[in-house]
Amino acid sequence: MTDVPVRTEDAVVSGTPAIKVRVYRPDAPQAEPATTVVWIHGGAFISGSLDMTEADAPCRAFAAAGLTAVSVDYRRAPGFASRTQRHPHAVRYPLPLDDCVAAWQWAARFGDTRMFVGGASAGGALATTLVVRLGRQAARLPAGVVLAYPLLHAELPPLPPQVRSSLRGWRRLGTLGPRAVRWMGRNYVGPHGLAHLSEAFPRARDCAGFPPTLIVDAERDTLRASSIAFAAALREHGVRVTHLVERGVRHGYLDRAGGAAQRATLRRMVEWMAP
Repeated sequence: MTDVPVRTEDAVVSGTPAIKVRVYRPDAPQAEPATTVVWIHGGAFISGSLDMTEADAPCRAFAAAGLTAVSVDYRRAPGFASRTQRHPHAVRYPLPLDDCVAAWQWAARFGDTRMFVGGASAGGALATTLVVRLGRQAARLPAGVVLAYPLLHAELPPLPPQVRSSLRGWRRLGTLGPRAVRWMGRNYVGPHGLAHLSEAFPRARDCAGFPPTLIVDAERDTLRASSIAFAAALREHGVRVTHLVERGVRHGYLDRAGGAAQRATLRRMVEWMAP
């Protein structure tokens, strides 16, 4: 699927500041694609770029399947070792979300297409809170949401037994435990924004009216606990949810080029978004 030629074009979404996006389209003489996907990479809210595999490979796969994909280069919070770590004017929530909303609104200019939003890891938090923001504004909602190993809570929910059993012997390989999740959330909102921590992630009450959602998790990933809890909240509100697990892989596998799990997940996403 990703061997099919695609065309890419960098563009700038006007605003303060301007946001860079990368647009992927099928490289074939055909009608303009009828589906657009806005894709948001992960990176703990502090890292990542349009050039990382987790940003590029999904968008290439979507375009190769005949969709238009828009990858978002949102602003990122300072890392732990940054001198601006505690600066009151550092990038914090909701600025990265503002960028993603601006990119969504810009992508809507492609016309009367079916639109989806998706993201991986921290990009999953941005994709889902984008939906929440659109709902509050009574704006156009996505036709669906596609998520890969998403971070959806400021505090990691308790690990279900099936998650604990899959992690035996894997913790030393860098799984994201409760302390890491807590740090990411607090760093995202910053020391001056802790009162808004719960707003920076989708809450159970935000699930009412949520679009159909596909979640694909890594088997050996503590963040499966976050996906399981979020999927349960969606179902309680009557939302159609498909929750799948790629076996034998750990968090971030979409950022590893050419892997079988990466190809399988991208194929699942394309098939799920098909009309």
